[in-house]
Amino acid sequence: MFTTPIFGLYYYYEQRLVSLPLLNVRAEASIKELAAQVQLTQTYANDATFPIEAKYSFPIPARAAVCSFVMIKQDGSRVVGIVQEKQEARETYNTAVAQGQQASLMEQQTPDVFLVSVGNIPPNEQVKIELVYATELSEDEESDSIRFHLPVHIGARYGNSPQSPPSLFRNVFISASSPTPFLNISMSIEAQAPISKIGSPSHTVSTELGPDPKLPNFKELPFSNYARVSLSSDSALDKDFVLTVKSAGLDAPRCIAELHPVDDTVAMGLTLVPRFKLPDVSRQEFVLLVDRSGSMGGKRIEAAKKALIVMLRAIPHQDSLFQIVSFGSRCTALWPDGSRPYNQETLEQATRHVDSMRADYGGTEIRAALRQCFQTRKLDRPMSVLVLTDGDAWDLEGVLSECKGAVATAPEKAYLRVSVLGIGNSASTAMCEGIARVGNGTCMMVGEEETSFTGKIARMLKATKAPLISNITVDWGSPAAAALQEKAKVSISTEDDDDFEIVPQAPEKKKLNIFDESIDDAMAVDTTQAPPPPAVVLSPPPAVQQSPFKIRNLLPNIRLNVYAILRGKTIPKTVTICGTTVDGAEIELPVPVTLSHLQNTPGAPPAIHALAARKIIQDLEDGQHDTAIVKTLANADDADLLARTVKASIVRLGKTYSISSSHTSFVAVDETKPEASAEPVVLLVAPQQRPPFHGASFALSALAQPVAAFGPPPVPQAYIASPMQQQMLARPAAMSFGSSSAVGSRGRGGASPFVSASMAPQGHAAPAFDSFGPPRPAPTSPVATFDSFGVPATSASIFGGPPRPAPTSPVAKSKRKASTAFASPAPSADPLEALARLQAFDGCFSLEVLSVVKLSTDVQTVRAVFPAGAPDAVVATVIAMAFLANKLGTAVERDAWEGMYEKAQQYVEAALQTIGATESVEALEAKVAKLLV
Repeated sequence: MFTTPIFGLYYYYEQRLVSLPLLNVRAEASIKELAAQVQLTQTYANDATFPIEAKYSFPIPARAAVCSFVMIKQDGSRVVGIVQEKQEARETYNTAVAQGQQASLMEQQTPDVFLVSVGNIPPNEQVKIELVYATELSEDEESDSIRFHLPVHIGARYGNSPQSPPSLFRNVFISASSPTPFLNISMSIEAQAPISKIGSPSHTVSTELGPDPKLPNFKELPFSNYARVSLSSDSALDKDFVLTVKSAGLDAPRCIAELHPVDDTVAMGLTLVPRFKLPDVSRQEFVLLVDRSGSMGGKRIEAAKKALIVMLRAIPHQDSLFQIVSFGSRCTALWPDGSRPYNQETLEQATRHVDSMRADYGGTEIRAALRQCFQTRKLDRPMSVLVLTDGDAWDLEGVLSECKGAVATAPEKAYLRVSVLGIGNSASTAMCEGIARVGNGTCMMVGEEETSFTGKIARMLKATKAPLISNITVDWGSPAAAALQEKAKVSISTEDDDDFEIVPQAPEKKKLNIFDESIDDAMAVDTTQAPPPPAVVLSPPPAVQQSPFKIRNLLPNIRLNVYAILRGKTIPKTVTICGTTVDGAEIELPVPVTLSHLQNTPGAPPAIHALAARKIIQDLEDGQHDTAIVKTLANADDADLLARTVKASIVRLGKTYSISSSHTSFVAVDETKPEASAEPVVLLVAPQQRPPFHGASFALSALAQPVAAFGPPPVPQAYIASPMQQQMLARPAAMSFGSSSAVGSRGRGGASPFVSASMAPQGHAAPAFDSFGPPRPAPTSPVATFDSFGVPATSASIFGGPPRPAPTSPVAKSKRKASTAFASPAPSADPLEALARLQAFDGCFSLEVLSVVKLSTDVQTVRAVFPAGAPDAVVATVIAMAFLANKLGTAVERDAWEGMYEKAQQYVEAALQTIGATESVEALEAKVAKLLV
């Protein structure tokens, strides 16, 4: 028996699976400042002698808006998709396929996974699916750098997918191999200031500076503001493509306006990275919620542990509570009795706990873990939950509902914020960004190759310590916008009524007479039909549609994006951000407006309109909506009517701005009358083997999990294999094309981007099947974990070296003073992590810091620059500060160590006051820095 990887799409013919090859994938992206427009083209070929129907899935970032969908026939004719209500689009597609017409349907499964169906692909023909999406770009490590992310696979997510894969068949027939090159990526980049850095942490790319010579005025354009990036591969990518661009001024406030070419509207995109400093929240509870499911094995869990070591040192040491919670198939807390005060003893306990972590918790039950954190929280102070996860779970709606409910019911003085760090290529952007969005927190993403992300996690923690800024509004520079601003102030200052969700009151209980003599026939059936539900009546779109409808967060060093669609063609000259701090200070920041000249893909709607509409739809899906929606209801207490009104509003936005959503889909139907032909064969998606262990995601490619086959299967009568194809069937697994996909996790199923669940084949009954198998008991010890490529890692560090010993039970030890540091349990090659392990909870260091920091002289010479009576702890702490600020290197961002530095500075300032010294901390640090190697 041998295993043969299956390529592309599949159809079911005479009890066999036959593959439909994916020939080519091409991505063309245009990046301008903080937004991008991406055109994705996928080419498939039906080399059978009969028409077939194919289905496959593909990912896009959750923050993106799919705004164009085209099916291109082999003769070059384009069948343009239109947006319809989801069920209507499905009926249109089914009707067209039943009539023999070539058609295509694109439906949203989750905000970051879409399913495409292509019906009646003619025999021996190719078909292209071309879609365009607009997306805003996220920040990278620095506030003046941006990150472009092109997903190339769908992670092996835990739980039940919207459509489960079909049963695993053993008779598999390979149709053809993919020609080269398989994948092409080309990108054009434009910035308002010179581009200082371009890089890809995921792939080797070709970069060429300067504008595209194809532009008519390229000689007049500033050379350093433009660049082109390309990548060509003869095999499918096995990891997401990430590109980072750094340019001066990307963090500056700006507002871009875009006129719609047809509609009487103006779309606005406002963005900035706030720069301000307010006193930290004085007392708070911090919960570090760590994903230890099997998919976090290898590099992910090691990088998470490294970040946690640094993060623990940045927690404020005065009046803070903290807790570490691990989750997977089960959920455990470091301290079962609840969060504990932050001090030297608890810091040491937490450090040992982090060192003992393994990815051995099975599945990814993130909703239950969040619920436990919310239920056990203290209600006398604010709480910040920081989630580290690879985000691989299908239960998006349940997780977001859990967060929304907890945030809405939190007391005003004990508010709740949930932030997320998404780890790895397969992390669901819909899950990670959604949790942060409804949790009033922040979200950052790191790729598989980023083994250190302490800078990002330090920025997240810094944001959690910032106090709330209330009544944040945007004056869009028009009378209608001013009215919206006043309405938002009123809505925030009243009850913040759970995002205007209407909860119907329980009806009064009725009494039933079980012997009513007025009824002649007790067996008579009432044939009166129930009245139809009240019709949904939508008022015209408001003069200003803004997203987020309520701006709940304005945090230092965390980018704020606000969108709006204004009625009319008047472009305001300035927009103004307003707000109020906790101490009553007023915020007012005017931002000039610039008209966008971004060239859109022909046939696609304008990018900023698409992004604004997608964000407004996202608000509606989250339950954030204008009070005007409630006012249009005939009965404000009718929850069903409210839900149908919200759905109607989403459908209207989707149709108006050509946006796919939870309630709208693209459908393209070729109106050409088909010739009489055989009944189409239904294509099945790539079957997934039941994964035996918890591993990483499946590659987003034309390659699925290898399927066992007992020798070359019989060839279907309607299909004859070529000699090359017959050779493919006899190939051993070691010689298979493409890259091998990783094993899945316990209770998980994965899919390539172009392979997904499909309906049962026509004329054949789909056998009953459990797509994920029976649940396995959670492992009780880290016997074997698997890295991101399915390689057993056991208990050894993924970064090399001997296996880490299993954690032992705590031993008795003498009490230590809170201001003394403790030694690292294991040496670290990373100086930042090594220093973090040496810092005490109150910020000080001992002279053991000299094991990391090297002096150019002896310790006595260093002591001589300090005032008389300065203890060793002060000397050591200033040495550490000087090293962090001057010697750590430019490769480590300031955000990564700033929390540690600030605590150390506070400790030294207090110690100098105690001994009556007049020297400043800055002066001492400058002297010590000169004595470092």
